[in-house]
Amino acid sequence: MEEESTHQSRLFVILAIALIGLLVLGLLGIGGVFVIRQNLQEQAALAQPTPTLMIRLPNPTATFTPVKPAATNTPAPTPTNTPVVGSNGAAAPAEAAAVGSNSGGGVPGLPLPNKPPAGGASTAGDAERPQNVPETGLGGLEIVLIALGLVIVLFVARRWRMSA
Repeated sequence: MEEESTHQSRLFVILAIALIGLLVLGLLGIGGVFVIRQNLQEQAALAQPTPTLMIRLPNPTATFTPVKPAATNTPAPTPTNTPVVGSNGAAAPAEAAAVGSNSGGGVPGLPLPNKPPAGGASTAGDAERPQNVPETGLGGLEIVLIALGLVIVLFVARRWRMSA
């Protein structure tokens, strides 16, 4: 009697798993039908010809007109001494001399846009940029643990099947 009930319970479990599998396959099939139908509608919409306007322009003819360069004598720009007015209203001679001496011009005390700040300090953009790529995905240890787990599952299943 007991052998018959275990046989029936095994048969019930097998049938239940088969029915669940068929249900999943049916749901996947219904989803596939909707996806295929949507793709067919998109392809039909793209396949309809659209009217285009053709404009024919006359063929251009290439003409070459040589231009003789005219030599011009332009003098080099000369720096001008601009006095700088200090906070007390008097011109500061040290600041007046430093107006054009910021290694290429500009406002004294402010670095040029394309040059890094003095002292090797990093800008705000450097702090946001990561220095190395973060590790993503599975590493070697995780893959070994997964493989070991699968081997253990296979070994236990085989032992369990052999003992029954």
